[in-house]
Amino acid sequence: MYAIVTNVRVENPDEARLLLPQAREALVSRAPGIVSAYWLEPIGGIGTSVLVFETKEYAEEAAKYPVPPMPGVTQLDLTIREVFAHV
Repeated sequence: MYAIVTNVRVENPDEARLLLPQAREALVSRAPGIVSAYWLEPIGGIGTSVLVFETKEYAEEAAKYPVPPMPGVTQLDLTIREVFAHV
């Protein structure tokens, strides 16, 4: 399995939390090869998402997908990493 790990700057965490279902969850849940997805609470204005895919190819394709912007959320970085273990 492979994960897309993305860090974002979040200006308004409450607003971002309200927008997640329509802006991200609905889109990600339809991605080919998706296993699971997590959006972590912002700390110091920085939020992190971890999207886990069945294969590296699925993760790479998802990373290329043009995602609509969310107000007050700016992507800082994105990496694709192999999942070494999970429970």
